[in-house]
Amino acid sequence: MQSIADQLSSGILIVDDALNVLAWNRWMVEHAGISAEAAIGQRLDALFPDLPTATLRRRVKAALQLQSPSYLQPRKGYLFPVALDRIVDSHFANMQQRIRILPYEGDPQRAIIVVDDVTATREAEARGAAAAEASQRYLELIDNNVMTLGVDAEGQVTRASSALLRASGWQAETIDGVSLEALGLGPPERLEPTADGALPERPVQRADGSTLWVRVRQARGLSDAATHERYLVLQDISLQKEIQALSERDALTGVYNRMKFDQLLQAAISAQARYGQAFSVILCDIDHFKRINDHHGHLAGDSVLKQFAALLQAQTRTSDHLARWGGEEFVVLLPLANTQEAAAAAEKLRQAIAAASWPPIGTLSASFGVAFHAPNESADSLLDRADVALYQAKDAGRNRVCVAAPAEPAAGEQD
Repeated sequence: MQSIADQLSSGILIVDDALNVLAWNRWMVEHAGISAEAAIGQRLDALFPDLPTATLRRRVKAALQLQSPSYLQPRKGYLFPVALDRIVDSHFANMQQRIRILPYEGDPQRAIIVVDDVTATREAEARGAAAAEASQRYLELIDNNVMTLGVDAEGQVTRASSALLRASGWQAETIDGVSLEALGLGPPERLEPTADGALPERPVQRADGSTLWVRVRQARGLSDAATHERYLVLQDISLQKEIQALSERDALTGVYNRMKFDQLLQAAISAQARYGQAFSVILCDIDHFKRINDHHGHLAGDSVLKQFAALLQAQTRTSDHLARWGGEEFVVLLPLANTQEAAAAAEKLRQAIAAASWPPIGTLSASFGVAFHAPNESADSLLDRADVALYQAKDAGRNRVCVAAPAEPAAGEQD
């Protein structure tokens, strides 16, 4: 029996019900550092003063009385202190042990205590728990600092991160089930990057009705095949949008500035060249504006300019682009409008200006020059023709609309 026990990779010791050691195998010698001769005949609590003697004695008696195995889970993770000198970066200072107490066959007064080294298992469990805790902290970090949305196959919100709830003012229970379109993000299929890789930018409606501008990215590899749920990552670009608006808007009137209009005009020229989408421009100038400043002061002049811009904005189509060209001059770009349509739009503006009340000056008029963009015509040529038409209206007595002569054919296009 002793020779067999010495070959085992577990600690084996036999004790009586008073915890006197009756047998002690080689594993116990090597790991406890106590020889069999020194251990046998001694009480366990004399060999190991910190042993939970009362608990161990109860377990031994239970195994003996019931003649069935009993198990002990030491509070410290071990029953016999064995230092782990050979383990680097361990969570534990001592070997972790599993303790089994078995009745000794044929002798109701003896019990076998089996000590198994479970350090590797406990180490893996501890590392797994640490990794799970770190993962949970990471998820909480993302939840608190990154705006994310979970979306089902129908485009309805299934979950929202704490960061998004704070930014939007929504409550988790009220945003759940809301469609992306209702939030202002549009249908899911329109949230893919453009051909040049640009991410879509959308206005999310906050709970109070205000707008939160976001850039949308679809999180790859996180979709749930069973529920078809996917995730969107939203970047707050509200400040960027505000700065952009300030950079492209006239500070006084709030309409587009000349730099922005140049960009819109170039885009319209490109669309005409690529898709044949014709367009026109209208240049308008407030008649005798210098008199307003001279007689009523610059504050009155500024008030007239703001009212003038607001009237033009209200009287043009939502697809048209209005900009302050400089001083008291404004320009309108009219997509998909021919000469007749643009002239009619300019006449509508002229009449609205003449009919409006303009405190503190009373009445006001403006002159207009209209030009239709010819294929392959440059922006400078188009605006020059509109400017010539505008000054024709001025020379003809003001408060009227003049249409520019057709553009000269570009070189190589003559018959």
